[in-house]
Amino acid sequence: MSIPTFVLRRAREEAGLKQTAMAERLSVSGSVISRLERSEATDETMARRYLEAVGTPASRDILEFYARDWRLSERPTVFHPDREVLWAGEQALQRLEAFERSPEYDALLAVPLSQIRTNIESSAAFLGQTDHAMAWIGTVGVGKTTALSNLTNLMISGKNGIPQPVFPATGGRTTTSEVVIRIAPAYGIAVEPKSEDEIRLLVAEMVRATAESKGGISTELDRAVRNMADLKKKKNPEDIRNQIDPISAMIAAAGGVQDDVVEEIINRMRLDVRTETQLILSETNEDGLNWLSRNITAINYGQDSRFSIPQRVTVFVPETAVRRSPYELSIIDTKGMHVTTERSDLQALMNDQRTLTVLCCGFNDAPGADPMKLMKQISELGSDAIERRRVVLLVLPQGDQAMKIIDDSGEPPESVEHGYAIRAAQVEDSLVEAGIGRLPVLFFNAIEDSAPKVWDQLNHHVGIIRQYQVERLARFVGLSEDLVTNADAARIQQARVAIAAEALAMAKAYGPLPSSARPAHQTLINEIKSGHASSIAASIARRGAWDNFEIFHMIGTGVRTDANRRSNDHMLKITGRLEALEEKFSALPEVKGLIETLREDIADWRQEFLSRALSVGRNTFKPYLDGSIEFWSDLRARYGGGGGYRDDIAAMVATWFEETPALDEARKRVDARLGDAWNELVIDRLIEATKLGEEG
Repeated sequence: MSIPTFVLRRAREEAGLKQTAMAERLSVSGSVISRLERSEATDETMARRYLEAVGTPASRDILEFYARDWRLSERPTVFHPDREVLWAGEQALQRLEAFERSPEYDALLAVPLSQIRTNIESSAAFLGQTDHAMAWIGTVGVGKTTALSNLTNLMISGKNGIPQPVFPATGGRTTTSEVVIRIAPAYGIAVEPKSEDEIRLLVAEMVRATAESKGGISTELDRAVRNMADLKKKKNPEDIRNQIDPISAMIAAAGGVQDDVVEEIINRMRLDVRTETQLILSETNEDGLNWLSRNITAINYGQDSRFSIPQRVTVFVPETAVRRSPYELSIIDTKGMHVTTERSDLQALMNDQRTLTVLCCGFNDAPGADPMKLMKQISELGSDAIERRRVVLLVLPQGDQAMKIIDDSGEPPESVEHGYAIRAAQVEDSLVEAGIGRLPVLFFNAIEDSAPKVWDQLNHHVGIIRQYQVERLARFVGLSEDLVTNADAARIQQARVAIAAEALAMAKAYGPLPSSARPAHQTLINEIKSGHASSIAASIARRGAWDNFEIFHMIGTGVRTDANRRSNDHMLKITGRLEALEEKFSALPEVKGLIETLREDIADWRQEFLSRALSVGRNTFKPYLDGSIEFWSDLRARYGGGGGYRDDIAAMVATWFEETPALDEARKRVDARLGDAWNELVIDRLIEATKLGEEG
């Protein structure tokens, strides 16, 4: 029995004992206790003496837990939130191993036994890890950064002692980068910088916008570039409403040649010396959170001469600095949604099985246009994020908004909580009417509401993500007991023969996908028509490769949306036939449980198929787009050509996709690859999961 010393230390601290008191109980010096707790592990005898000396129910529980025989799966720590579920899984694996070696074992049970074991191991592997992400997504200016700072307790004292977020508030504008918060032994900052090519494009857009007095880059990026190049706007003593812009003067001095101005600004930014990518707080008297705030602000504002413009910032904080969670959480503060929600980073986070998405919106317009649009998009893409309960809506009231709402009878609320309840019901109705379905609706007023309470609610929803695997593991533990104690090998084999035959019939019926139902470029056209002209132009300048308006990703999502529609009817029919098999073999719990799991597996396989579809669309059309120099040139030339820009660009893109002969081959290739992926990832796996082995 090896017990980590951090477990011993925590047992002592939770018992309210200091090291000196512990030393007295063990009749040793305080230095012995100190050295013991600083080591990684100790021997069984000392660990037992230590915990018995602590003498609390918790310390006795620790002794009992570490006395258990873990042989077939990795032992979690005693503080693991699902330790008892994992122990049940370990016992089930041991039970299956013993049964396999016993005289009662029949070779006809090899396949169901293997399936049960594999599923126990996969669920245990998911639950064994406690790392999860909490991704915060919201429209620019909704207040998500302020909310997450309050809820995680990453706050510092601001002016007049008023608490303010560690991260610089942007006043309702687009932040320069995504921020990720991770737990680490010490405070630190890691910066992934934008490439020099990307910075050059940003500067070019900035110069063009200045010359044409329209469009441009975000306020935050504009500020960072100006600070780095020492080109800040100055007050105009003759006209206080307009500032003097040194970049305008540079354009005039260059005779309007924008490339020369871009080159001069790039040189002034000194990117060659801005090569630092990380900072770590050394042991000083400076408060860690204030150190973080000061340095992150300087980096984001372009005021730290060591750093370039960040693409992503990772912030490291000690566990003691943030509000406690039962999980190893990474907090992701995404760039605010602006113009488009069709972003690969947001969709990737929402599709991640270990990530809780926190969609933030205001109170009066909840659930908000952008969150609603994003949820509709992922539903059209066939994502299981909402179905698997990985999404919550966090409504952020301000002031007394909750008391000003009116219920359906025209009556005001009796309390803030009543106001929240009225709004929650209205939001849920809106989601159902939109075909999205129900999802949890939480509220947080950063000034008035309890941050610990809402933080606990969010952690509860992380637990709900895990609950799916908890229930799955418990089901297979039960199936292992049935198999060992009540297995009827002959009847199970008969059922397997019937299931295998049905699987072959389904493969024949549902192997071919229906014809394409939606053009690959339709999503792109829709986004162009509703997007912001400057964002579209910025993407075109980068030949489609821009995070805020990524054309290749939109084509990929167009193909995925089509794949979702084409496979949906097949999925419904396959699921229906499996449900009929469940009913037919309901008297055989081992078989019924395996069919139920097969339905879940097929849903997961379809998610893989849909992810593959996005890659197929993106990768198939990209070479054609990359090679069409004239196409991009024509699109670039349209900018600045008067009104109707978005409609004209949409028409030009549609014409190119519909009238370029070479794309007929691309569409055929997409169709063939989707068919191959459907059979490889869904149909072939269905046959493999149900086929009879040599014993059959």
